[in-house]
Amino acid sequence: MEAPYSCSVIIVAYNSRDYIPACLSSVTSALENIDSEIIVVDNGSPVPILPAQKQAFPQVKWVDSSENLGFGKGCNLAARSATKDVLFFVNPDTVVSKETFAKTLSYMASKADAGAVGCKILNGDGTLQWACRRSFPSPFAAICKTIGLSALFPKSKLFASYNMTYLNPDEETPVDAVSGSFLGVKRSTFEQLGGFDEDYFMYGEDLDICLRIKKLGFNNYYYPGTSILHFKGQSSKTRRFRTFVEFYLAMIIFAKKHHNYHLPTFVIALGIFFASLVGVFSRLVPQWWKMLVDIFCVGLCAFGYSYHTEISGHLFGVLALSIWLPMVAAGDYVSPKLAGFSLFKFLLPFSAIGVLVSVFLLNADWVISIAALTSVLACVFWRRLLFWLRYFYRIFSGNAKRSILLGGTTDALSCWFDRYHLKTGLNILGCVTNNPERVSEENREHLLGGFEQLSAICRRTGCKELLVLSDANGFRENYDKDLIAALGIRPKLLIGTENNTNYAVVDLNYFC
Repeated sequence: MEAPYSCSVIIVAYNSRDYIPACLSSVTSALENIDSEIIVVDNGSPVPILPAQKQAFPQVKWVDSSENLGFGKGCNLAARSATKDVLFFVNPDTVVSKETFAKTLSYMASKADAGAVGCKILNGDGTLQWACRRSFPSPFAAICKTIGLSALFPKSKLFASYNMTYLNPDEETPVDAVSGSFLGVKRSTFEQLGGFDEDYFMYGEDLDICLRIKKLGFNNYYYPGTSILHFKGQSSKTRRFRTFVEFYLAMIIFAKKHHNYHLPTFVIALGIFFASLVGVFSRLVPQWWKMLVDIFCVGLCAFGYSYHTEISGHLFGVLALSIWLPMVAAGDYVSPKLAGFSLFKFLLPFSAIGVLVSVFLLNADWVISIAALTSVLACVFWRRLLFWLRYFYRIFSGNAKRSILLGGTTDALSCWFDRYHLKTGLNILGCVTNNPERVSEENREHLLGGFEQLSAICRRTGCKELLVLSDANGFRENYDKDLIAALGIRPKLLIGTENNTNYAVVDLNYFC
């Protein structure tokens, strides 16, 4: 498809080293036969993009910043060196489809009044990311979203205006705003606006620029004729609390700059503060059941100890806190990273501290150590029991995804297999490679055979997925697409590193 405009793709990366190769691989593939340029800003990341990754994409203009400039300022920095007709601002934790840019450019050419254009944005599991088209925030829309009316009545224009869930996601339509994770705008319009407002740091820039575009007399369009995958929040995972604060600070800035609600600013600020509290609460509620089960287990163990001697509320509190606080600190109630014996080893020292506090400060006797030990074992046991119940449910319901890794000649793979104990959705049986003779001793125990033996391996194991490990060039090892198609195996790109529990799985057919 011939594109009517040239384009500059601008990516501001922060802590996205694991995702940038897949992103750039998809972007360069989608820009074939388009007059284009790619500009990437490494925005003061604590974990910067590797030199090998930069060398793998020599066509990219790399801009290094010694500090985190924020999203808007980083985009403006890159835009100043852009030379093409249209600017596409793309998040580093995205994967674009083959015709994303060509189709979006053609759509922009067909709309003389187009200001900003955004496409359909999907989550990693293929579901729609609702924030890909939004209305401008108003007190009523924010209240409806905060108290859950928008979720209860998703098809209501009155209650669901925040994310416009009443719209058909497969129909193009003018909207108030599109997502900054994929936003296309003509360079002339962007320069007329003076770029993104740098008063914002990480959120709100897209809403702000979309509002200013409309004030110029243009329309912003949601175009579902193409789509991207967005692994939301990868850049902010190392600074969750700060990110949460920045989001609501951005809403206050937006309200001060653009509100016409006939309400004092302090009232709006109080409303945003209330919404932030509800937001924190809503993120914790889904995990509270784990806390309750842990406290119940500690309570049972404490009750058993009370047969030996009377237990006070103080002792029960010490036992509960010696379990609960480490679990909170480790993030177990949000994203579990420990299981089985690893979890037991992690909790044991804290439980021992609880015993010492009980004995020396609360005058308990040493028998309480039995209650503490059984509390730890109980908390580990119910998690393993739940894991195996889920695992066998997936097996017998036919939903289990039996996967094989392609790789093993370079990096250690043991951590990928360990994750099988944390997440039932990642059931890796072993690995295959194009060079079995070069497999390291550490990985040899996981080796199922050479890639040329894949047909026999699949018959033997019932494998349904081939997980291709990502690296600086995109793939660590190439694979025979025709063989994979003939075997009926789904090829997936496994994005992440062995030492990082945040990973994503992308259907490689999406690149085609």
